[in-house]
Amino acid sequence: MNFFPPDFSAHYLTYLAVPIAQTIGMACAGMLLALVFGTPLAIIVATHAPGSRAISAVLAALRAIPDLTLAILAVVLLGLGPAAGIAALWIFYTAMIGKVFAELLLAAPAAPVDALRATGAPRTCVAVFGMIPTMFSDLITFAMYSFECAMRAAIIVGAVGGGGLGTELVGTINALDYHRATTLIIVLVACIAAVDVFGMFVRRYPQAAFALVPAGLITLWIDRPQIFALGHALQTFGSMLPPQLSPQELAALPNLLLQTAEIAIFGTALGAVIGFALALVAARGIVPLTIVVIARRILDTLRAIPEIIWGLLLVVSVGVGPVAGIFALGLHSGGVLGKLYSEAFENVNRSPVASIRATGAPMPSTLAFAIIPLALGPIGVNTLFRLEWNARAAAVVGMIGAGGIGQALFLAQQLFFYKTMAAYVAITWLIVLIIDALSDRLRGRSITAMT
Repeated sequence: MNFFPPDFSAHYLTYLAVPIAQTIGMACAGMLLALVFGTPLAIIVATHAPGSRAISAVLAALRAIPDLTLAILAVVLLGLGPAAGIAALWIFYTAMIGKVFAELLLAAPAAPVDALRATGAPRTCVAVFGMIPTMFSDLITFAMYSFECAMRAAIIVGAVGGGGLGTELVGTINALDYHRATTLIIVLVACIAAVDVFGMFVRRYPQAAFALVPAGLITLWIDRPQIFALGHALQTFGSMLPPQLSPQELAALPNLLLQTAEIAIFGTALGAVIGFALALVAARGIVPLTIVVIARRILDTLRAIPEIIWGLLLVVSVGVGPVAGIFALGLHSGGVLGKLYSEAFENVNRSPVASIRATGAPMPSTLAFAIIPLALGPIGVNTLFRLEWNARAAAVVGMIGAGGIGQALFLAQQLFFYKTMAAYVAITWLIVLIIDALSDRLRGRSITAMT
């Protein structure tokens, strides 16, 4: 494969203006809806309000469905076009925001929260005046990361008719036009870098985030659904029931699950190692600014390329199988976790850091005894969430030859074996539910240990 030189002709760059606008618009619209619906759900879960367990179960069920599958189901209901992509992003990121915002709120320092509860304040007041202010920086960090994720997810939903850069990227790869594929990847890196810069600005001036609201509202109006094929959708969804697997498929299932677990666990571990190493030189205030900029651009590049695109490139390089999936998730997760870890380092309470620095302690000691320990809460939340994410992403990269249950799911989708597809989606759902329960338990233990 010859990826260079990329095509930077004026004609092609002008042509890309519309797909770029569609991708950004879908991300803005999907995230606007997700924040409006997901934030109240997170408050309900974090404050253990009535119905919180049921809401947690619904959020887990929605997160377990691969975004590619959600997009296919949305296309069945709304037809081809950005409206289906927005609907898929809305559903998925509402569940994502609800889940992680709730965990970040639960990781809030206990003292102010307990003080509010002792006054008899209602749950909403405890969240709004106790949890949210103390975790506001981390909530903003994750919200901007989610927006960045939504831009990448718009690439994936574009593969099944959602429009934008995703349709273009899949088209260039299928046409073996690797020069233009490289151009699109560079455009993606530039978009992610722009989001990163905007995210830093938002963390300093949170009100700047409202600049995305008009873009979301305009996109929702321009790309509003033109059809609503409820009858056709009900007929298609009905053909998925009851989920079933043949005896041969059942016999192959343990090996598929093992491969999927290998991809998710080792991919997350590789990503955590890469991310932690790069985060130490990507966080401002630890190393010189020049190194920070270089490290951030490396992280931008790693996470700008969606897992499925990393998988396509690695399957060609290292061959089909779980190894390609592990490296695909590891490289992408390294970029994601590196960004989140570095911002967790930047968000820590500066008073203990200043106290240790005042003793003349060198930066390695400050890192070891102040910055890293204070950032362990958000680091743990983000790592556990990434493991859960990668359990689902392992199914997605499996669709392009990385093995596991994803490869079987993709084959069922291609052959229109809807009952088989539903069975594999249900199995993926159970896997994510199990990981979700384990992460809740581990999070609870870590919070207890820190307090």
